[in-house]
Amino acid sequence: MRGPLAVLCLAVFVVMVDSTIVQVMVPDLVAMAGGSLEQALWAVNGFVLVYASLLVTAGRLGGRYGPRALLLAGLALFGLASLACGLAAEPWQVIAARLAQGAGGAMIVPQSLTIIANAFPRDRRGMALGVVSTTMALAAVVGPLGGGLIVSTWGWRWAFLANVPICAVAILLVRALVPVAPPYRSSALDLVGVALVIGALAALTYALIGTAGNPAAFAVGGILTLVLFAWWERRHTHPLTPPRLFRDRAFVLAGWLGCAQFLVLSGLMLVISLHVRNVLGGSALDTALAFLPMAIAAGILSPLAGAITDRTGGRTVLTSGMLAMAAGVAGFAALAVRPAPLLVLAIPLAVVGCGVGLVMAPASAEAVSTLPPDLVPVASGVLNTGRQVAALLGVAVAGGALRAGSMLALTLLAGVAVLAAASGLLLRSRSRVLTT
Repeated sequence: MRGPLAVLCLAVFVVMVDSTIVQVMVPDLVAMAGGSLEQALWAVNGFVLVYASLLVTAGRLGGRYGPRALLLAGLALFGLASLACGLAAEPWQVIAARLAQGAGGAMIVPQSLTIIANAFPRDRRGMALGVVSTTMALAAVVGPLGGGLIVSTWGWRWAFLANVPICAVAILLVRALVPVAPPYRSSALDLVGVALVIGALAALTYALIGTAGNPAAFAVGGILTLVLFAWWERRHTHPLTPPRLFRDRAFVLAGWLGCAQFLVLSGLMLVISLHVRNVLGGSALDTALAFLPMAIAAGILSPLAGAITDRTGGRTVLTSGMLAMAAGVAGFAALAVRPAPLLVLAIPLAVVGCGVGLVMAPASAEAVSTLPPDLVPVASGVLNTGRQVAALLGVAVAGGALRAGSMLALTLLAGVAVLAAASGLLLRSRSRVLTT
């Protein structure tokens, strides 16, 4: 069992690192684009746009063709796109390659939950998801830190080229260690549903990124398209996202908790970044170091929280995690009133990290705990999509609230965490789950 888990961690790590590493490259990308900030931002946000838009479809394709096949294809595409990024001579080439990277990443990430569900018995899934969650937490810090080191030492191109050998090794390990799982469905793919959900998620993601144009118009268009998608799915014989998925109590509640965690965390990270840079006068490296206590705490607690969930269920763990996040945000707000040094701020941020560690893996484990095997692939895509959109929404909400002051932004984030903690009490206990 350790072999497949290690391979999944490697695959998820390279995607998560690459989603954050470009943040330190913006000045270099602007210089390459001849001073065009808009083109540089497209190189950064284009990845997010495609990645978020394709997660649901990629999860469904994993169920149709097998998660191993999609994982291999995603790694190959991600590696080739990384090579194209590193060798690009024009800004449009970087942007196109980043879009391809987003597609590869969307093919990789949803397969992790499906493969874990196939390879691990139900009473060990939480632990396995905890290990993957630890990898994701560390990647969030390694991206900016490692990216800054690579860019300053060898140049921005090597931040992309370094992915190529990693993807090549991952492909070999997947072929050797990850077992082939039979596809769950052989029915025709709902192409209209695919087009509608990609269009809806692309519009919503673009609205939250707000690169150019009228974000409100994209948001309205995305919501209307999503409503049309829901209407279509109820009438299609083989829907892309079966409606019965959303009738599962555990999936809906645990999915909401996972989204709430990403919303609070991403919004808080924006507040922290601005506080360190503008209030404390710190550098980009100081900002990355401020995130370190959260990553370490989350990395330590995620496997433990997953193991506890395997034994007793996730209700208590998830509720405690969201309360810890609320307490950490409140503690940071109290200390931020009078500018405190990073060492002091590390205390409430470590508490936030504990909350993240208590929520991330149990939310995934509980979300699929009562699902039939054929729904796990599409459920993984839906869960990852929800979290990605929630993260973008957290940045948008916190960014808007920051105009009235950081205290309002932090109060809103803490309120979301408390609300999520209360809804966590609605989860069924482990004894009831096992009897369903």
